[in-house]
Amino acid sequence: MNHYETLGVNHTTLPPEIKQAYKRLASKHHPDKGGDPEQFKKVQEAWDVLGNPQKKHEYDNPPVNPFQNMGGGQPGNFGDIFGDIFGNQTRRKPNPDTSHNVQLTIEDAYNGTQFAFKAPNGDEVSVTIPAGIRDGTRLKIKGKGVVLTDQYPPGDVYLTIHLKFPTDWGRQNDDLYVKIEVDAIDAITGCEHTINHINGKKYKAKVPAGIQDGEHIKLKGLGMIHPVESKIGSLYAIIQIVIPSIKSQEILNLLNIIKEKRRGNNIGK
Repeated sequence: MNHYETLGVNHTTLPPEIKQAYKRLASKHHPDKGGDPEQFKKVQEAWDVLGNPQKKHEYDNPPVNPFQNMGGGQPGNFGDIFGDIFGNQTRRKPNPDTSHNVQLTIEDAYNGTQFAFKAPNGDEVSVTIPAGIRDGTRLKIKGKGVVLTDQYPPGDVYLTIHLKFPTDWGRQNDDLYVKIEVDAIDAITGCEHTINHINGKKYKAKVPAGIQDGEHIKLKGLGMIHPVESKIGSLYAIIQIVIPSIKSQEILNLLNIIKEKRRGNNIGK
């Protein structure tokens, strides 16, 4: 099942537009409204994946032949990651190439980092991971692979990068996405929201009065740097409106007054 086709969107569709497509199709196919239960189930399954930044990232970037024995080490200090070397070789060459998957945090990808490992030929190798590197990027380390015979050049090592995103964060090309919770009253009146960026800094996002659930605020220049070109993507803050727990009777009375006035205005139209 292709979740994008189910919702009638594609990989370049922005999260708010994906949510709008989901709401439209969920309403159309809802069994209580005479819709197709099976199609409604497919729409729900598609939204469960595409509406979650982490699940969407994993769906868009399935692991490619993951290797075992990552050892739980931290990025940049993996030790001897090629212990079972002969199980991961391409045997077309006398000295075969070796491949390995490397998991990095999105913070490492944002800032760039060093990845150190002991190569199959015994050398200690340090690889520079450039800032802005994308998930699935394959790096070649020439001449650091297996040496079965000195009559031929040594094999090469290939590192495939896989990025791990924190909860509520996602990435599309060079743009970053983060879900932010906004109190319903703040959504009505407008407010400022502090975003803790993956670069370790805090940024203020101005939430306009009347913003709707699922809409976004664009912060230019706060996305990922392009790994080759000298340009930076944007950060999109996706609004999630939450209903506050109100215990103050005074506030409840004020809200009821507003509700009655709004109801009266609607009747008069």
